[in-house]
Amino acid sequence: MLATAPPARRWLLLEREGAWPTHALSVFPKSQAHALSEKAARAGARISLIRRPRRHPASHGPFTWAVADVQRGQEGIRWHTAYTIEEVLDTPWEVTSGEGDPVALVCSHSRHDVCCALRGRPVAAALEPVWPGRVWECSHLGGDRFAATMVVLPTGLCYGRLDESNAAAVLAAFDRGQVVPDLLRGRCADPREAQAAAAIGWQQGLAAPCVDALVPAGPATHAGGITTVAFSAPDLRISYRETEVELGTPSTCRAHGIGHGREYTFVGVQRR
Repeated sequence: MLATAPPARRWLLLEREGAWPTHALSVFPKSQAHALSEKAARAGARISLIRRPRRHPASHGPFTWAVADVQRGQEGIRWHTAYTIEEVLDTPWEVTSGEGDPVALVCSHSRHDVCCALRGRPVAAALEPVWPGRVWECSHLGGDRFAATMVVLPTGLCYGRLDESNAAAVLAAFDRGQVVPDLLRGRCADPREAQAAAAIGWQQGLAAPCVDALVPAGPATHAGGITTVAFSAPDLRISYRETEVELGTPSTCRAHGIGHGREYTFVGVQRR
């Protein structure tokens, strides 16, 4: 599960009640879906449909939408209300650092992967009393085989293999400024190499399990099959080897062939 957080600089959230199609943007007319995709690509934004836990009937009228900036040092989330997708497209997708309260999105996209709905919906319902008004069901987050999956915005911390009890522990840890490394997939603003090295660092006890610990200090280097990532907090370099492995099962409910993943083996650490 290490280093599988979906890459993004920003996140666009669009409230849509009712059932979602396999491809989330197909809920909109093609012209609107195309315009949203183009603007999101320019902004480095990942698009997620959202809806409140337990409420799935289709509704009409105004809807809630938001833009979250998940880049380190720029984290913030700004909420809006709109009547049309054209309003979303015409509004600047701007966010101020520190703006907005954190929210939790739990994947429940059944038509993309039924496991996400079977495992995600109970988790979202259980978390709603923990963070009242700040928990949403969302469309595909990736990593279906790790259901239930969740992202905490605007930090972009992605988690997997959640259930009703450990998901609440993740949010409690977040409120204390901490992460739960055993359930963490990664931080979506960080490159995959940095996600892997940070996970290894926490496994090896090289840093406290804090949200703002293990901040990447530049691009990874590669030499002799070894990847090294430098961090500024704390000031160290973590090295590891990466191996592709066969999962033994399909990677999603919809997949037909055997899936593949990556394993990461700790090589060493240098304190700078």
